[in-house]
Amino acid sequence: MALLKSPRFVLLERWLGLLVFLMAAIGAAHAQDALKKNTALAGRSTMDQTHSFRGMVFGSSLEEVEKTIKLDSISEEHAKGDPLKIYIRSEEKKSLGDVAIQEVAYYFFEGKFYAVVIATMDYRQTENLRKALDIVYGGSPHREKESQNLVWNGKNTTAFMRSDRVTGEARTMISSNELQKNYERFSRESAVKAASEL
Repeated sequence: MALLKSPRFVLLERWLGLLVFLMAAIGAAHAQDALKKNTALAGRSTMDQTHSFRGMVFGSSLEEVEKTIKLDSISEEHAKGDPLKIYIRSEEKKSLGDVAIQEVAYYFFEGKFYAVVIATMDYRQTENLRKALDIVYGGSPHREKESQNLVWNGKNTTAFMRSDRVTGEARTMISSNELQKNYERFSRESAVKAASEL
């Protein structure tokens, strides 16, 4: 007991206490810096903030986009007169970071870039894309009751993910909120017109 009360032990105890405090403060500062860095990296180019995908701004005309990006139509022949046209990029990058993707299709509605559909090929790629969308939209998605789609709502864009429970393949559509309203109006009008001919 006398050893614990000795001035040397009390001094050592104070130094150890100070050392532990400093290490905790440094650790907290490092963790806060890492969090700021990750948030800055995740937030600096999120598609919802920039309202774009791979340099294509949602709402841009097809003519504007084709000035810098070569697109090939995949819907022209069977969709004459349809205001929704689908394109693929001639030289598409088949990944988003480390997420491997099968294909990317670009949707133009009434001549404006409206949405992008990203296809993933298995559970791992689909799960990694889901996590990336959590980062972009700042949280987990909600699940639609009827379709069981995962939905992320953003200020400028909304993402919908539908996956196959057996294969893990998924289709993720990211659309412009502004143009979605016009598309939904057109879709309702088309359904009414088709119903009148049944």
